[in-house]
Amino acid sequence: MDKKIKHILLFRFSAIGDIAIAAPLVRAYAVANPGIRFTMVSQPFMEPLFTGVDNLFFFPADFKGRYKGFKGLVKLFNDLIKLKPTHIADLHNVLRTWILRGLFALSFRKIAFLHKGRAEKRSLTRKENKNLRRLPSMLSRYESVLVKAGLENLHFSDSAGENRKTQKEHDTLKNGNGTIRVGIAPFAKHKGKAWPVEYMEEVIAELGEDDRFKILLFGGGRSECSQLMAWEQKYSYVESIAGKHTLAQELGIIRSLDLMISMDSANMHLASFVGTPVLSIWGATHPFAGFYGWGQKMENALQLDMSCRPCSVFGNKECFRGDYACMMELKPKVVLDKIYALTKKI
Repeated sequence: MDKKIKHILLFRFSAIGDIAIAAPLVRAYAVANPGIRFTMVSQPFMEPLFTGVDNLFFFPADFKGRYKGFKGLVKLFNDLIKLKPTHIADLHNVLRTWILRGLFALSFRKIAFLHKGRAEKRSLTRKENKNLRRLPSMLSRYESVLVKAGLENLHFSDSAGENRKTQKEHDTLKNGNGTIRVGIAPFAKHKGKAWPVEYMEEVIAELGEDDRFKILLFGGGRSECSQLMAWEQKYSYVESIAGKHTLAQELGIIRSLDLMISMDSANMHLASFVGTPVLSIWGATHPFAGFYGWGQKMENALQLDMSCRPCSVFGNKECFRGDYACMMELKPKVVLDKIYALTKKI
């Protein structure tokens, strides 16, 4: 470890899932280095992921308010330089952080930044002659930044895999009243990652035939909340959580679940952060790209073996076949069978 490290600034501004991936790693390094001050600079509402560690602090970067635009970035730099950082760890590597890094470089701070592995990801997602292999996880890429910044390598990303000790294995109910609490986060930002809502409603309807199941719905945005509210009104055993709680409160609710059902989306990573098992559904994207949930078991990722998969790292590309078969052909029965298998001990 570089003994000159006194204060590390860490940058990760978006997206929610990526910030959630970084959180357990940053917390672990802060705990392992009590003599160093860590400050996470990120979206204001993500602060609950970084509380509870004495030497880990949070700096809210509001890019819609005080820190909007280029002038806002200069203000952000001026505010951050007052914290007297000695090292910068850029876990994002985008235009905003390039500008900040350039400003800090003028102040002779030591800077380490993320390498995203774009060439490897292009090889994984190209249309023909795919190189289908498991790429380094984003967690490991983030850890390499901290090591380059001068911290001793904890090999956290090596030991935080499928056998994670904090992963809950349910032999008995958490709630002690015979209820199986299942969270469902049915939406994703891009079509290539979104299972059809009519399929998810089939799953919800059938689970209701077993009165042990209590279903809590997660989402955000006006149209999503409207869909979730419609399901809440239609099914007596369903409750929509969307738009009703702070992030800290949602994390507590997710922690109380026996199982979270999610797309390749932020809720998978939030559930992983609090140690709740996730049954994830994958279409255009693939766990091998490095964005699988921390500590989640690979057999709990439902996906079809198709020669065209994966076709996208983020799910934002149009389906070249035009039919999104990777999602449309993954039928509700497959998901239901997996849910019953995962909850059979409960």
